[in-house]
Amino acid sequence: MVRSFTRPQPARIARFAASSLLLLQTAIATTLVSEFALTTPGTLLTQSAAAQSRPPSLQEAEAAVVHIRTDRGSGSGVIIDSNGLVVTNAHVIAGARQIVVTVQGRQVTAEVLSTGHSDCLDLALLRLPNQRNLPSLQLADARSIEKSQPVRGIGYPPGSSPNSPSVVQGTISNIDLPRGRILFDAAMNPGNSGGAVVDSQFRVVGIHKGSISGTEGIKVAVSVEQVRLFVEAYRQGLSFPLGQFVIPAVASSSQPMSQSFSLTRGNVQGNLQPQDSRFCADGSPTDIYTFDAEAGQSVMLKMASRQTGSRLVLIGPDGRTIAFDRSQGGNREAVLLRKLTQSGQYTVLAIAGGEAQAGQYDLQISQPILVEQGMLDASTAPCFDDGSLCRSYSFQGRAGQTVTLLVNSAFNPYLIVRDPNGDRVVEGKTERRDGVRFELPADGWYRLVVGGVEPGDRGEFTISILDTRDLPNTNQVSQR
Repeated sequence: MVRSFTRPQPARIARFAASSLLLLQTAIATTLVSEFALTTPGTLLTQSAAAQSRPPSLQEAEAAVVHIRTDRGSGSGVIIDSNGLVVTNAHVIAGARQIVVTVQGRQVTAEVLSTGHSDCLDLALLRLPNQRNLPSLQLADARSIEKSQPVRGIGYPPGSSPNSPSVVQGTISNIDLPRGRILFDAAMNPGNSGGAVVDSQFRVVGIHKGSISGTEGIKVAVSVEQVRLFVEAYRQGLSFPLGQFVIPAVASSSQPMSQSFSLTRGNVQGNLQPQDSRFCADGSPTDIYTFDAEAGQSVMLKMASRQTGSRLVLIGPDGRTIAFDRSQGGNREAVLLRKLTQSGQYTVLAIAGGEAQAGQYDLQISQPILVEQGMLDASTAPCFDDGSLCRSYSFQGRAGQTVTLLVNSAFNPYLIVRDPNGDRVVEGKTERRDGVRFELPADGWYRLVVGGVEPGDRGEFTISILDTRDLPNTNQVSQR
């Protein structure tokens, strides 16, 4: 348990054992609503009535498969909307600074709308600006795809003209719905990546991705249902998580792929099932949540389950992973505690403990009173008589409120909390990972001072103040 401190005497902070909650404050760092909207399966709003009323000819299908050239290589793409929406593989454009698409003999610089990852969902969505009435292909109904079905592969292998794609014939050998792929045999080469795999009516059944290692002649295409969901994810504003972190569930195409909540204290009850979207790293069932926040706000997220292990990932508006935590051992909670540095939409992934795990869970969101990351270095002014350095922060509290202060530091810090009248509420030396609980004596603004014990103390620290009601039940800081 966290030791409790009461007024009126300032208490010297006792030392506490670090728990998994205190480790949360070290996060890992890594990596528009569209004008296009899907209608019934296999069609797009901006396809012409003529295109929907009859299957295209082979020549028309070839015209809808485009050559893509980047500063890193080349590949193929498929126009699926007559106003210039192109689907290709993520690996075709990965790392490219410029993407040039050859369409009807013209070279057009493409804009990247959304991109997945070759190790997750290998798709990318491009837009050709200021284009109208382009040839396009419909997306097939996934229910019409069968084993042994004849297909054609259309794309641009090495040496082919950017204005004349190659066409090869093949047969679907297997349909792997859980992994979102179609296996087929056809003589397709690396330059065909991103090209179309079409049925007898030249409807897209998949986007060619490559070959299966160790097999002879077996090719892989991203299934049309994944293509449809990827476009729908962009339309719903989920450009980053879908394809880079999560493979969407087929069942989610007719409903929102994520649930939104407010950045205030609240609770969501979820249920992870085998048919849900999957975390790319290991195939575990995953639910997606979003919330809007302003730069400078703080958030604490807690996921708890008695039926499955808990994992949480927080993704920023720029698509980069901000924080990650997982339950360990008998502790069934994952907790994220973070100060947000960007304004915009954040994404939360609630992930089961493993591929075979499923079950109900609770997801709680709340706003900490204070979360700050700082450093004592040569630029920090001394503020103690012995020359020790310190930094100070302000937070607002109310009379009678019980709070918990958590510290995670590269050095042994010395902490002082002063109330609105300037009186000391708490003062003392702490361990590098430590915590203390105390009651606030009055309404108003408090001052927190974080300093070094010795004049030579330097390094980074994270300090957090939480309403004690928001502490995880199984992650209490225990007294040493």
